[in-house]
Amino acid sequence: MFQQFFQFTDRYLRFSEKEKSALEDILIFREVPKKYPLLKIGEIAREVYFINKGCARMFYDKDGEEITGFFFLENMMLSGFESVLTRQPSQQGIETLEPCELVVFSFSAFEELHEKIPRLNIFTRKLLAERFVFAQKVVASLILDSPEERYLNLFQRQPKLLNRVPQHMLATYLGITPVSLSRIRKRIFDGK
Repeated sequence: MFQQFFQFTDRYLRFSEKEKSALEDILIFREVPKKYPLLKIGEIAREVYFINKGCARMFYDKDGEEITGFFFLENMMLSGFESVLTRQPSQQGIETLEPCELVVFSFSAFEELHEKIPRLNIFTRKLLAERFVFAQKVVASLILDSPEERYLNLFQRQPKLLNRVPQHMLATYLGITPVSLSRIRKRIFDGK
């Protein structure tokens, strides 16, 4: 049930069997349907999720319009990390776009476990450092790349994502309108 999660953690740090057992004590396997809210805007995030199977998105609300900030696929961790870390209401919402199989743990239990497993600090630091670098790349892309370049980069990095998420959500993620996305896709695919 947690094998995929530990394959993920091995990318950062190989836990001993004893450490894995302690982690398993706080892990919960949860299946949720499509359009399930994992975090509502204005709530304080208390859980962290690992996606075994499925797709989810993080989004913001601006004047009643939902703007997608990121998509999460299999073998990715997600949460309202700003809210989890600051214990403040989240500016982000998170919902599933497909039925999902998740490995879930409460952030407070995870924090307490750092006392029992000091090496967990290494895992957390490496994971957050990777997230920080990725966030910097996303910001740079929004500033430096054209919408067409952002689409092509996404297409190269995660081609399967493009068939799994609604086009209007993809457009808001790229910072463009659905009509502009349609034009970009037509130019790219008609030109090949």
